[in-house]
Amino acid sequence: MEPKQPTLSHIDARKKAEEALKQVREESESSRRLFETITANTPDLIYVWDLHYRFTYANQALLNMWGKNWEQAIGCTLLENGYEPWHATMHEREIDHIIATKESVRGVVSFPHATLGKRIYDYILVPVLNDKGEVEAVAGTTRDITEIKKAEESLKQSGEILEAQVAERTEALRRSNEDLQRFAHVASHDLKEPVRKVRTFTSRLKQEFAADLPEKAQGYISKIEKAAERMYSMIEGVLLYSSLNATEQSFEPVALNDTLVNIETDLEVVIQQKQATIHYSNLPVLNGSSILLYQLFYNLINNSLKFASTNRSLQIHVDAEVGGQDELQKAGLTIDKPYARVKVQDNGIGFDQQDADKIFQSFSRLHPKDRYEGTGLGLALCKNIVERHGGTITATGVANEGAVFTLLLPLSGAGSSLVQSIL
Repeated sequence: MEPKQPTLSHIDARKKAEEALKQVREESESSRRLFETITANTPDLIYVWDLHYRFTYANQALLNMWGKNWEQAIGCTLLENGYEPWHATMHEREIDHIIATKESVRGVVSFPHATLGKRIYDYILVPVLNDKGEVEAVAGTTRDITEIKKAEESLKQSGEILEAQVAERTEALRRSNEDLQRFAHVASHDLKEPVRKVRTFTSRLKQEFAADLPEKAQGYISKIEKAAERMYSMIEGVLLYSSLNATEQSFEPVALNDTLVNIETDLEVVIQQKQATIHYSNLPVLNGSSILLYQLFYNLINNSLKFASTNRSLQIHVDAEVGGQDELQKAGLTIDKPYARVKVQDNGIGFDQQDADKIFQSFSRLHPKDRYEGTGLGLALCKNIVERHGGTITATGVANEGAVFTLLLPLSGAGSSLVQSIL
């Protein structure tokens, strides 16, 4: 029987199959070229192992690291490609783990580069699964992180050096502050005695020789007395200021009403001279040092008396209410405990609002000392005391109309209900 000749339909089918195979091969070759183009131009190392730890693929970056070409490296094991025994064993164990668990592995390792020397690499190994979900190979990517590690180490060393410098300077500043406080305290005590003698002997001059002294000499003595008085007040201020910084104060409930009653008693003469009236009632119980809070409000009241207007009787109002949460947050205070907002307001000579921050600086004066006595420490001391209590103080003023000092101070347990009663 003669062999059966292929029909036209068979020939067409064969041609179509050949064309389809050709297209598949072309697409496969195109995909291979695309893959190689991508992997050949990345600085990362890309590679594939079979299940026997042999390299079946390595991109150009990895070949460069080894100092080998494709023919020399592909099909070789880790040891054959120059890995040290410990290094090869580590990766073989990781490959076994990936085959068993199908989980990826990541690590950092050092490896000598053929031309760059020892480098540090970050690598990740992942399983390659077949259609059945079984591991048929292990692929990996490795990135050179040597420069990153150097930068991290440099940054760490810089941070340690900076921390050491900060600690050293902090300790030096602490010692300097302690020395300054001791100096201020000792100097204040030492300076008091000569000033006291100046005041004593000028007083004796006036008492014993008043009839013999001409009017001009008496004027000179009066100026000496005023200067000595100002010097004594300044020394007292420095002494108090240094003591405040050096001494820890215990906190307790302080009834602000009682504090103001005591202040009125101590300033009774000045209040009468200035024809002043202090208005207050139902003030809160604060949590703080009774000594420091007394000094705080004494200075504020005394400040109002000092800068009273000559055109009207002085009125001083002290009012309080609970500080709102928005107000506390704006002031940078915690809202987990109650605060009182206390206002000390007067109708004295006031000040320009642009000087509001300046008045809390040590030895700062807005008015000439020949017209208004004082050391320039009173309001600086107030700010220090308020901050020691975890509060804030601000000032608002209008020239020739008056000033308002607003304080946020922590309440004691009893103080909160007391303030609520006046809202």
